[in-house]
Amino acid sequence: MTAQAHTRHATRPSKRQLIIETAERLFAEHGYDATSTARIATEAGVPSGLVFYHFATKLDLLLAVVQERPAPREVLRSTARGRTVRRRLRAIVATMAEELEHDRAARIIVFREAQGRPEIASRAAELFAEATETVACVLTGADDVVADPARVQAAAELVVSRVFLDTVALGQAETATHRHAEMIDLIAESLTGGVRAE
Repeated sequence: MTAQAHTRHATRPSKRQLIIETAERLFAEHGYDATSTARIATEAGVPSGLVFYHFATKLDLLLAVVQERPAPREVLRSTARGRTVRRRLRAIVATMAEELEHDRAARIIVFREAQGRPEIASRAAELFAEATETVACVLTGADDVVADPARVQAAAELVVSRVFLDTVALGQAETATHRHAEMIDLIAESLTGGVRAE
């Protein structure tokens, strides 16, 4: 195999990954119940038996779509390096909105399918808890935080909930900037005892 052929081969997703990506798109567009495995196979360009080779059931495929998502922890920690609560909040909110918008299909699936599917609801709860814990940790590290840990935790839950709601549930990432700025100011004042630092 030539180096060029090897490079081309290495950049193509595996058949399993192709099935997951196709299922993600179709589940987000049409819903889990309205999407057949035959349609997933057809649109992925694979034999329908290959879907069941990789996933015993359609629910297993849905779980793979939801569970094989990158965790928010490292992305949030790497972006929030400012010294003040306000700077960290701005970075967190911008990063979360961008990541959620980029990964919108999977988030829509989690939001829609969590109702009535305990496995999906459990994964949604894990992702929310991890994001909230990370945001709380990042905020606690700011130089100007004077609030107790319970207040920082409540602020983290508010940030994660609001950005998720605007970006995924309402699809208003672009128009939510003003609301996010107000939220950042309110939370910063609450966590810093009203001391305004930039």
